[in-house]
Amino acid sequence: MSVDGVTSSSGNSGASMSNVAMQTLDKNAFLKLLVTQLRHQDPMNPMEDKEFISQLAQFSSLEQMQGLNTGFEGLSKSSIASQAFALIGRTIDYADPAYDAPLTGRVDKVTFEYGSPILNIGTEKVLLANVVTVY
Repeated sequence: MSVDGVTSSSGNSGASMSNVAMQTLDKNAFLKLLVTQLRHQDPMNPMEDKEFISQLAQFSSLEQMQGLNTGFEGLSKSSIASQAFALIGRTIDYADPAYDAPLTGRVDKVTFEYGSPILNIGTEKVLLANVVTVY
């Protein structure tokens, strides 16, 4: 029994919860497909060992890539947090949409909202992405 591969293309390169759900769906779909294929194979023409081993290798590769992706996401979050913490006590210029020119201030502390670091400069809250210059 021959099964054609399914591919997907997306213009969104950012990670999101829907991407994580989609990865889980792909993993489960692969397992369901493999089990269904084994259940409904022709007893007179069973699946060849090479095909079965190839599919198991693909599944193993998928599992390893998902593990690497999870590790890289954690590393990225840790790196961003370290960058934010390194700015405590430093003077920065930051962009503010309400003003034409960058504003300047000293970072008092770093807080996190929804997993993103927020630099606190007095009463102002500044996103790390809005930092223009560090002194």
